[in-house]
Amino acid sequence: MNSELARQGKTSAELNSAHYIQQVQSISSEFDKRFNDFASVEPVATYMCFPFATDIDVEDIAFKMGALFQLDTTALENEIVSLQNDIEMKSRATTEREKLWGLLLEEKYPNIRRCAFNLSACFGSTYLCESAFSYMKIIKSKYRSTMTDDHLLACMRLATTCYYPDYKKLAASSQCQVSH
Repeated sequence: MNSELARQGKTSAELNSAHYIQQVQSISSEFDKRFNDFASVEPVATYMCFPFATDIDVEDIAFKMGALFQLDTTALENEIVSLQNDIEMKSRATTEREKLWGLLLEEKYPNIRRCAFNLSACFGSTYLCESAFSYMKIIKSKYRSTMTDDHLLACMRLATTCYYPDYKKLAASSQCQVSH
């Protein structure tokens, strides 16, 4: 092998570094492809965080929101301008910031509400997927090698549910057996 490398004029270090360079470039291009969507979501997410900022380019943000969620840009522009001039919503934004998008009237701001809920659903579903995967990784450990798919499904359902039973109510409603 070394004689073949010497004949080609390359050392093993050069071949290894060329291989690693190619791998890193491949990973970099894959990241660019996968995270390209975040570049289109960023201005919309920024607007949703600060809807009353004074430096908002209404046409640009309406175009990006419309392209991202397949909505009419003209209607979005009108809603953005109306929202920026809505004194009641501005005052509520300072006191009830986390509920702002739920406070908008469906009749007055249907497109902006839809954008806000769709955007929040993106992050929520990503969180749920990642947390479910983490739970599965913990549940399916090397110590549970005989676990069946049905048992894994039941464990995953328990791990990811937000339901908490009211044990006191259940205990009070059950009838205890008394000895005869």
